[in-house]
Amino acid sequence: MNIYIKHKEQEFFAVIKDIDIKNLSNEDFLKIKDIIETYGVVVLKSQIINDDDQILFSKKFGKLEKALEQDTLEGIRPEITRISNIGINNEILPIDSRKVIYDRGNRSWHTDSSYKDIPSKISILSAREIPCDGGGTEYVDARNALETWNKNSRKYDIKELKNEICEHSIVYSRMINTGDIFDNDYKNKMPFVKQRLIRTHPITKRSAFYAGSHCSHIIGWDLEESRSLIKEINEWIVEAGPIVHHKWCNNEIVIWDNRRVLHRGTYFDETSARRIMHRTTVAGDCPSYKEEINL
Repeated sequence: MNIYIKHKEQEFFAVIKDIDIKNLSNEDFLKIKDIIETYGVVVLKSQIINDDDQILFSKKFGKLEKALEQDTLEGIRPEITRISNIGINNEILPIDSRKVIYDRGNRSWHTDSSYKDIPSKISILSAREIPCDGGGTEYVDARNALETWNKNSRKYDIKELKNEICEHSIVYSRMINTGDIFDNDYKNKMPFVKQRLIRTHPITKRSAFYAGSHCSHIIGWDLEESRSLIKEINEWIVEAGPIVHHKWCNNEIVIWDNRRVLHRGTYFDETSARRIMHRTTVAGDCPSYKEEINL
């Protein structure tokens, strides 16, 4: 196992070569798990796998979420979230199709499954087919933004924000960045859920902002005031960095810790390029608002 760290000082973004997740010793798995918890994002190079392989590997980290209905495809296992502009007949989907429009929402900074009552721990994304240009993924460490927040003049100090609870919704985020694409039945099935504004990682004990595009407002605050603060936080997360732009290679896997990392997809030509990404998502242990904060 060869390991390269992109940002050593900030302990962010690792690349691992010369390992095969289909033939992984328990010792090597524990090393990978420790690297994820330490560096937030881990690239596993040259992993030729199928969905069964990915699910088997992912289950080592914990219970897997089921994909949302708009992220599935007939014949694909329910643990697989498919992010793709390719349809069931291997055709490039029209750019005005519901799936393509929905997936464009992934181009806003977000953390996976924060719109679920129990948010996810980690995401495991496998590149099955990638475009020659574009279609990358950017990652940013939200810990640095929290730890440097008070260095600038702010209306609200970290200590004042540590116990705030927000509401998150995928219906809200998609309404903002892709338009009103969900019917009323789906909206009723996906209500707002409560999440902490700040979370402390259970292993590292370091805290991070927990916001992103799904974060709508702070409970009990004036709506305009809370959304202004969330916008300021999201902008500072990106400005404070560090950010890594990952240009995918076929057969790569990237694993990231949703408790400290925001990510977003980047543009590609949906009319002619093909992109097929399969994600498994490891469920969390409890609602974030029940977690302890260490600040």
